[in-house]
Amino acid sequence: PAMTSVSSMACRFATARSVQASSRGCLRVPVRAVSFVGNARRSASSCVTNAVFDSGAADAEVPLTEDELTLRDVTRKLMDCRRRKAAANAVDLLVSLGRANIEPDLFAATTCLGACVASGKIDLALKVFEEVFQKGVVKPDEVVFAELIRGHLAVDPPAWPRAISLLTRMRTEHGVTPTALSYNILLAKCADDNELERAEEIVDRMADEEIVPDGATADAVKKRRSIRSYAKKMLML
Repeated sequence: PAMTSVSSMACRFATARSVQASSRGCLRVPVRAVSFVGNARRSASSCVTNAVFDSGAADAEVPLTEDELTLRDVTRKLMDCRRRKAAANAVDLLVSLGRANIEPDLFAATTCLGACVASGKIDLALKVFEEVFQKGVVKPDEVVFAELIRGHLAVDPPAWPRAISLLTRMRTEHGVTPTALSYNILLAKCADDNELERAEEIVDRMADEEIVPDGATADAVKKRRSIRSYAKKMLML
């Protein structure tokens, strides 16, 4: 049922754009992004971190519209779905925005996709990506691809070719430059599975592409001395 619902998502949001554009005979200002404050650089251990919900202090003097209030309420529920690993409920919530002629923002769409990944439903996550991000409803950022990388690596056996290919796809298809955020997830999985050769290939790619490691890079490889030593030598950790 969830897959069936998401299959028409892009069409629903296209209708939402049309309704918003024609409302009251003039172009409507897009729904303001509801105020969520999160760490822009998510750690390797959590692509979508616990965000701090700001009820609108920055825009306290500007009352939220009905659509903005709806988006905020749905996003709260999506965050709860991700915590509960409730993929089907998350998809239903995102689809409900389309039924209400409201486009999601990046945070809401990413949280829905993250709920699918957290639930172990990578096929559903890929469908959400296709309908929402691939079809241009929302422009993805690196966190979206980091979620998909995590999802591909969570299957048994890990879908390494698909995970690695996202490093190229995010750049060539969507203009998103991968950073240590994405590579840390790959390295952490290598450390978990003790895959030294694959880890070396990933570290070499980081060095070749001049990816700057961050504080989470050392954490990602700390459990395997051999991987940690190679990363330290090549990336100057």
